[in-house]
Amino acid sequence: MTRHVPWHTLARIAHGLSAKSSSDVPRPTLAELLAPSRWQRKVGSPELKKALGYVKGTVGEARRVLAVPPDSLSLRTDEIEARFRDVVDVPVDSLTIDSAWELCGEVKAMIPFLANGEYVAAQLDYEAQRAKDNSRWHGWNQHFEEDELALMRSNYRKRQPNETLHRQAAEKLSFLYSQRTEAGRDRRARAGQKCRYLNALAPALLALQAALVIAIGYVAANDVWKAVAVAGTAGALGATLSGTMRIRDDLRDLDDLRSFWPAMRVQPLVGATAGLVVLLLMESGALDIGRDDSGHWAGRALLAFAAGFSEPFFLGLVQRVAVVPDKSAVDAA
Repeated sequence: MTRHVPWHTLARIAHGLSAKSSSDVPRPTLAELLAPSRWQRKVGSPELKKALGYVKGTVGEARRVLAVPPDSLSLRTDEIEARFRDVVDVPVDSLTIDSAWELCGEVKAMIPFLANGEYVAAQLDYEAQRAKDNSRWHGWNQHFEEDELALMRSNYRKRQPNETLHRQAAEKLSFLYSQRTEAGRDRRARAGQKCRYLNALAPALLALQAALVIAIGYVAANDVWKAVAVAGTAGALGATLSGTMRIRDDLRDLDDLRSFWPAMRVQPLVGATAGLVVLLLMESGALDIGRDDSGHWAGRALLAFAAGFSEPFFLGLVQRVAVVPDKSAVDAA
């Protein structure tokens, strides 16, 4: 008679076997984890390629720092090396844009504790120059005193540098690197949240636009569909062209491009809606722009295109209609 083995017993046996087999596999050494070939990866995304490039550069900097024997000031210990090893022991092929930047920041923040005094002194000199540029993220003067930086820099010019000042310098450099990583995390989070909102608004805008078209067709003449199609298409074309020109001429920073891409998806819907609103303004007679010209399909299409292309133009048209005239002024006239 076959004995039934409970599933939880089988699960414990399988877990024990997997733990035993994983423990038998030797963990890669720190040199293997930092090997340049390990960080080679082909990607198609330019943004991910940039992030991985920074990771590779920071890992290479850590590799050079570890190649230099520690001096009397070095804070490198077996415990710190073990912590650093855990940081870089990640599956490179699974890195995303966000996780790559996070890894770059973690590696950068640990390097001052692995380096010797000369490296830390060089980084302090760099921070002194960087602090002069107020446009840079989290400079030294935003968090610490300028006199403190001068004191720490002068410490490395002595024959016997003070170990306490060296430790403080390494900790402050690590703090600055962490703050810059946090700033980048915040900007990516805002761009990602903006993308979520716009993606959620796109179906709602499309549904409302479709409802407006149906309502116009229901209450207007049979041939209104042609005018609606022309106005909506011209507005969508104008909005798309406007976004394309902005990408080509105005947007240069990577964060701006990343934030603008989800907006570009909604841009045609916004332009089509603006074109339909302009069509309503012309059909209602509320917009006095030359009735004879605007009644022609070409005039309508041109105005709808302009409304989609230029938001200030569209808002100006709406404002002209939305302004309520002063009653006393009307009576006086």
